Amino acid sequence: MEPTRGRAIATASFDGTTAIWEKTDESADSYECVATLEGHENEAKCVAWAPSGQLLATCGRDKSVWIWESTGEGDFDCISVLMEHAQDVKMVLWHPKQELLASFSYDDTIRIWKEDDDDWVSASTISGHTSTVWAGAFSPEGKYLASVSDDRTVRVWMQNAVQENGSEEGFYYRPDTSYKCVAVVPDSVHSRAIYSVSWCASVAGEQSADTDLGFLATGSGDNSVRILSVSRKESATAADLDVALVCTQENAHGLSDINCVQWNPKYPGWLATSGDDGVIRIWHLEL
Repeated sequence: MEPTRGRAIATASFDGTTAIWEKTDESADSYECVATLEGHENEAKCVAWAPSGQLLATCGRDKSVWIWESTGEGDFDCISVLMEHAQDVKMVLWHPKQELLASFSYDDTIRIWKEDDDDWVSASTISGHTSTVWAGAFSPEGKYLASVSDDRTVRVWMQNAVQENGSEEGFYYRPDTSYKCVAVVPDSVHSRAIYSVSWCASVAGEQSADTDLGFLATGSGDNSVRILSVSRKESATAADLDVALVCTQENAHGLSDINCVQWNPKYPGWLATSGDDGVIRIWHLEL
């Protein structure tokens, strides 16, 4: 959904196109197609809107990532086509605070893209998974990135910081585009490929501890949903995180694969899941 007004949604299709739909009536959930974005040679796998609402990213089976800019009135111009991935690109995801884009691929890597001199470039390649990287999710503040894979692991990456002498008062830190792995959830958590992951803030809200980084939800081909708590280690100097299994829902959609999990962005603890059974289910995490 378009993040600034919430009146438009974008859908990616097997025919290689991306459609933009706008709400026609505030009192009814009816939409009309106002634009069709064409360019991918075959199946468009994913579409994602940047937090500003001005940029849209798509990816496809043709190994490419396209970045589109809204020109108003439902019109979009392609401003960059990125071809560095060696295999299908499964998902694109915008950083919640910075103008960075992450892409997840069948080539077992994650790439981070950023704008440089009016073009978009690959700023970082994240390697570590041993098979297809299906999806990812940024932590709410954007410091961490979780990824899930056909290798049945969940990995959490931390965005590095660069130290600069930026003022007379001394050094300060700015985010860099490189990432390092700070947690690995072993392949024993799921018995088949993990297709989706979502990250929510702590359900405790303002009363949560400084070390509490919220919860990850994962959906898998083993028909289950797992909830994992994420926290910083007590040592102030430790970069690694503690990721622990706190909840399991077996056969969440009967005998069907779980294709997508998504936390509600406004109400922590509420989770939507979808499966091969064609059903969407709503869950609430109670601790």
